[in-house]
Amino acid sequence: MTDEDILEDDSRAPARTRLGWQAVTVSIAFGLLYAYDLWEAVNNAIELPRQYAALEVLGVAVGEVPWTLIIANMLVPVGVYLLAFVMGLRRALFGKVVLFTLGLALVAVLTLDIIAIA
Repeated sequence: MTDEDILEDDSRAPARTRLGWQAVTVSIAFGLLYAYDLWEAVNNAIELPRQYAALEVLGVAVGEVPWTLIIANMLVPVGVYLLAFVMGLRRALFGKVVLFTLGLALVAVLTLDIIAIA
């Protein structure tokens, strides 16, 4: 086997990337932003039933607490973060940042939709 054959075999091998400290830092920073959205959803899960109960005491007919929407609101940030993380594993740092940013925008839109429906 000649040197040219070895170089040719190496050029066909897929490039493997690993998580460097920059990618980990970006993942943690965006994880904190997603965690803030999750915290808002948990707060809504705690406060919304209290608000419904207070309105019923005042005589306002509000119906039942929309637990399905409350649970969906808590699952959206976690699911979108995991999706962005998995999709960004083999991407460059800028690609990871773009995916996490688009995910945050998606979480914001879906959260507003869920709040509007509730």
